[in-house]
Amino acid sequence: MTILQIKSFPVDSLKIDEETVDGLLGANNSLAYKVHEIERHLHNSEFWYGDDGDTTMSRANNHNPWTLTASASVNTYGTEVQLGDGSDIVVDRATCVKFDLHKIAVTESSVNDKNYTIQFWTGIGIFSAATFLTEVVYRTGGNSAEAQPIPVICPRVSVGSKLWARVKCETGSGTVDILVGVHCYDG
Repeated sequence: MTILQIKSFPVDSLKIDEETVDGLLGANNSLAYKVHEIERHLHNSEFWYGDDGDTTMSRANNHNPWTLTASASVNTYGTEVQLGDGSDIVVDRATCVKFDLHKIAVTESSVNDKNYTIQFWTGIGIFSAATFLTEVVYRTGGNSAEAQPIPVICPRVSVGSKLWARVKCETGSGTVDILVGVHCYDG
């Protein structure tokens, strides 16, 4: 004879779908944290930034691209360009504590029908101590009307972190001009 054991639950306990959760303010990597992170990524505001002429990004100048130049050697990265220091994102959304690079727009390239690889790095100090963030491949077309924003997948970065980019081109010495689209996260 098998005895069925029934667990009792406190009267005030709620089903998981009735509980409120702390989302990104809760326990890191908990189910509620991960679901909230996905929701914030899919249903979020996107801000586009351009070169402010110094080491910060600017929404006011979001049509002014950064120019990235590949090394003269074939398939070798050129010198990194600091896109921002992370502080300007908070100016646009005071509650933002993390951000991710969501898209880039290549506004111009020097060599058509060639492959470029654009890398992004992040850190709080100098570039040589930075951490690799992600990379995207871009192939120029013969017609600039074909240009569309390129999706970028990368981890979230803490506000205040610097962001750098560099490029290599299959022909060497190629340049690309880029703008960046960013998602912000509140806590």
